[in-house]
Amino acid sequence: MNLGKINKMMPFITVKGYPGVLNDGSTVAWFLSDEPATLTRDGANRVSQWNDYLGSGHDLLQANGADQPLWSANGILFDGVSEFMQCGAFAYVQPEMIYIVLKQVTWINASRVFDGNLLSYCALQQYSTTPDLQLYAGTGFTNANSNLAVNTWGIVRVLFNGASSTIQVNKTTITTGNPGDRDSGGFTLGVGGNIISGFSNIEVKEIILRKVADSESDETVIYNYLKNKYGL
Repeated sequence: MNLGKINKMMPFITVKGYPGVLNDGSTVAWFLSDEPATLTRDGANRVSQWNDYLGSGHDLLQANGADQPLWSANGILFDGVSEFMQCGAFAYVQPEMIYIVLKQVTWINASRVFDGNLLSYCALQQYSTTPDLQLYAGTGFTNANSNLAVNTWGIVRVLFNGASSTIQVNKTTITTGNPGDRDSGGFTLGVGGNIISGFSNIEVKEIILRKVADSESDETVIYNYLKNKYGL
């Protein structure tokens, strides 16, 4: 079956329950904690590799056992002390739209939920006052988004697009701002892109990296898929 050809004609069909729009050529990487074939785990369920479901090669890696996050049926847990995963550098430029199903287990000021390949190259971070989330991409911050309470699951939608950047949690109010025009150049999960500061204590079920500012219709399809899948 040529999914790419089919999806150009009918972009909202689903395959295995997933929205066909994610196979439209604009998905940079897609990480599913409930797809065992994409995960490399040891006997203690420590994760050393989390592969892109679409097979791009932009896989999240962690070779050091002491820094590997913990998989469970609930998601992948990062301890906020030393655990993180990072892709090899790749071309990923604004506009960048990221969907992440996330729980802030604890809130630690200046911790990065995710970042680009380098420090503050498109970061979603816990910043200012609990449970605030803000974007930073080199020159400024978006307004604080306080809609994801600590220890609560939510769908966070992030758009890095210069002055049109946004954060939205579930279907609550969108926050906006201009975090800067840096391009991610990759993806780091659980710490700042420098891998020496900003470790976050988070749990993650799914991440979708897109290289477009999704249309309202595409965004709704993707959001509804995540909402229905996780009952959020």
